[in-house]
This record gives sequence, structure tokens and C-alpha cells, in this order.
Amino acid sequence: MNFLRGIVAWLDAFESGSQFRKWTAILLKTVGILALSGAVVWGIAVYVGSIYASENLDTTSALVFSIIGSLISLCLNIVLGLVLILLFWNRSKKIRELHEEISFEILQIAVILIRLVGEVGFILLVVSGIQGLVSFIFDTGILELQFIFKGGILIFPVSIIAGAMVLIIHYCLAALINLLVDMATKIRNIDRTISAEEHNSDS
Repeated sequence: MNFLRGIVAWLDAFESGSQFRKWTAILLKTVGILALSGAVVWGIAVYVGSIYASENLDTTSALVFSIIGSLISLCLNIVLGLVLILLFWNRSKKIRELHEEISFEILQIAVILIRLVGEVGFILLVVSGIQGLVSFIFDTGILELQFIFKGGILIFPVSIIAGAMVLIIHYCLAALINLLVDMATKIRNIDRTISAEEHNSDS
């Protein structure tokens, strides 16, 4: 019986939002760690691949430029990973610090997650644009990067604009949800006030 009561209490906690808040916060921290690991591994793979590809370069200066470009890309990936893990952990902390007594807790969590998606999209697009510019300038010699970042000098401003649009759209969507939550909260408070006044008048 105690086991069944524990399951019921656990389900009640999910309904109130506390368990959802807890597991969402843990998930964000986990994703942050994976993002850091993935960014670093990808940066190392690009660097090693560039070293191997540079063997086909004809001049020493081209080789040096390729290695410098690969090092810059590696540093960009490391910075990207650090920024992402800090961002995910910060949003995880915000979700954990939501008060249980706030109205529509799950929607408040959704607002944080929507903003997070916009922020991550903005960061990824900006870093991709910078890496495309680096690949264009230093000619890293990696076929995959040359295919992805073809016309690197053009993709930089395009990625900045696209990233800004992604960020603005997600922030506007989050603001809209916040507005709806505020309206619903005010309506509920008005209903409670009217009900309380009716109860007092009846008594």
C-alpha cells in the first residue's frame, strides 16, 4: 500500500508541475554537457581533418594558413560549447527557481524553453557564419566545410540576419504566451473575487 501511495504522490507532483520542473532542469543540464562535448569533438575532428587535407597543398604558406584557420575553428567550437553549457545551465537554474505558487507553472517553463530555442538557434547560426568566413579566408581545405560554407563571405551576414530573426520570433512567441498567462491569471483572480463577494453577501 505504501508503494501505491508513493506512486499516487509522484503523479500528483507531476500534475502540480514540481516533478516536471525538476526533470526539465536536469534534462537541460544534460543537454548542456552533451553540447559542450559535441562542439569540442567536432572542433577536434575539423582540425585533424584539416591537417590531413593540408598534405595536398602545394605551398608552405597555404599549409600555414590552413592550420591557422583550423585552429581558429577549433577555438570557435570550444567557445561555442562553453557558451551553450552556460546557457543551458542558466536556464536550468531559472526553471528550478520557479515558485510553486505561480500561476500556470508549465506554461512558464514553456516560455523559458521557447526563449532557449531561439537563443541556441541564434548562437549556432552566428558561429556557423563566423566559421564559414574563417573557412573562406584561410581555405582550410576540408571538402565538407567547403561544401557547407561555399561562398563563406556571403554566408556570414546571412547567418547573422537569420539568427537575429530566429531569436526575435522565439522571443515574440514567448512574450505572447506570457501575455496569455497574465490575462488568464487576471480573469481567474476576478472570478475568485466575485465568488468571495457572493459568498460574503449570502452569509
